[in-house]
Amino acid sequence: MRKAIACTLVGVCLVLSGCFDIEESLTLEKNLSGKAGLKIGLDFEPMIYIMAAMKRGFEGKEGPPTKEELAAAKQDFLTKKKSGESDAPDPKKIQEDAKKSLPPGIRLLDSSVEDLGLQMKMRFLFAFDDVSKLAQMKLSGASAEGGPPGVKNPVESPFDSLRVVDEGKTLLITSRPTNPLGGKEATAGESGGETESGKDSEPLEVDPQIREVFKNFRVAWRIEAPFAVVESNATRKEGNALIWEYRLEDLERMDKEARAKGGKSKGIDGLGVWVRYRK
Repeated sequence: MRKAIACTLVGVCLVLSGCFDIEESLTLEKNLSGKAGLKIGLDFEPMIYIMAAMKRGFEGKEGPPTKEELAAAKQDFLTKKKSGESDAPDPKKIQEDAKKSLPPGIRLLDSSVEDLGLQMKMRFLFAFDDVSKLAQMKLSGASAEGGPPGVKNPVESPFDSLRVVDEGKTLLITSRPTNPLGGKEATAGESGGETESGKDSEPLEVDPQIREVFKNFRVAWRIEAPFAVVESNATRKEGNALIWEYRLEDLERMDKEARAKGGKSKGIDGLGVWVRYRK
């Protein structure tokens, strides 16, 4: 299990050019038009750490990278990033594609990109005439080709798992936040339940090196709607907004709680977002 997570970890760092903080949001109107927000924060320091650790391994050295090795890896990354030789996403390309490749009924209202050297912050705000069209939206500027199975690029298709089902008197909204620690994603069913991994799934193990790389990991969803909430699995509520937020420690806690209740792990697969509203 630990080896598999380590392989996924390296793939995620290479695909996403660092660990991320990603937040998706919906602000709905009664006719299901509205606005969608996407915020992505990339932290390149974890990638620098894991690449320095890999270099030590290739050289036959043991233990974590030294301060000198980390400083050298950092300088190498910044040099390659400045010259365009790194795998960091191209913010200008992402913004250009966001403006020209949106499906009919969706338009870009605002966007910004902050390049802070070892961090990058991207913000997008879209308007849509029908919330169901968001699943068709694709952005470029960062490719996930060649990445490990199950690793989703949050820039490429940010709302691809969003589903809105009109049930007559109620409205069911589901989605699956990006899960970087496992290839499986939760599926929110019609009754709001998640799928189970099975009896033989192994517990989530997070060794110190993996913990260091994912220390700033966060995925979140926020939904505001002018409807009464019938039921949801939101982690908290702020005013009229339902919020789902997960950090590394939340994944560990979810895994332990699921096992204590029956031995079946929903831990890192239990990230399904669902809410049922009364129309």
